[in-house]
Amino acid sequence: MGTFVTDDKGMTIYRHEMGQAFPSKSMCTGDCAKIWMPVMAEDSVQAMGVEKNLVGSVDRSDGMKQLTLAGRPLYRHMGHAKAGELNGHAKDSQWYALTPAGEKAAMSSGGPVPPTAPRGAGSSEGMPGMP
Repeated sequence: MGTFVTDDKGMTIYRHEMGQAFPSKSMCTGDCAKIWMPVMAEDSVQAMGVEKNLVGSVDRSDGMKQLTLAGRPLYRHMGHAKAGELNGHAKDSQWYALTPAGEKAAMSSGGPVPPTAPRGAGSSEGMPGMP
C-alpha cells in the first residue's frame, strides 16, 4: 500500500464508497457504526501530512459532527488491534484506506507500509487531532 492516513495512534482511517454519491452525508449509522466507527470531529483538529483546507466536518443524523477529508466522512475499523493494520481496505468493495488527498489508497507490489514507518516521510500520514 502506498501512502495512507492514520489517526494519532497509527490506526488506519477509511472512507466509504457510498460517500461518493453523498459526499456531505455520513452513510454509516446503527449497526454499521459499530464495525466502522465514525471519526468524530472535536473543537480543534490538528492535521499533519494533509492540507488543512481539506479537513472539515459533516453533521450526522445523531447531531454529532464527523470529521471529513476532502469532503468524505472518515471511519475507523473495529477489527484493528494495532497500528498500521489495513484489514478493512477494500472490505466489501466499499471501504478503503485513503490518501492524504482523500482518494482511495492504491495497493502496491511492495505490500502495506509497516506501522513503524515515520509519519510524513512518504508512508502513513498521521492526523494527531483525531480522537
